[in-house]
Amino acid sequence: MAAITKKDIFDTLIEFHGRVLEPRFDQIDKRLEEHEQKFRDILKHFDQIYQRFERLETEYYSIIAGLQRIEDKLDSAISKRELIEREIAALRERVSKLQERIEEIDSQLKSDQHS
Repeated sequence: MAAITKKDIFDTLIEFHGRVLEPRFDQIDKRLEEHEQKFRDILKHFDQIYQRFERLETEYYSIIAGLQRIEDKLDSAISKRELIEREIAALRERVSKLQERIEEIDSQLKSDQHS
């Protein structure tokens, strides 16, 4: 029987590496690259979603500011209306008192004429 030399073992390992291990590592590398590409695609989609969220957030704050201005104008209008209503009520009361005073004067004039 022939003795196995280091060169025989080395050649056998090189052949095993070339036929078995290297193709497996190439397959693993290929699959890793596919997964990395999918991961990059997912990150790209997240970036797009974040950009949309930023635009929506900007619009949200614009809408909130617009609504606040409308509410302020309504509050101002309501305050003005309440002030006008109070002034009208005060004027009605004064007119009512004037009417009573006119009636008193009219009644005094009538009583003075009859006397």
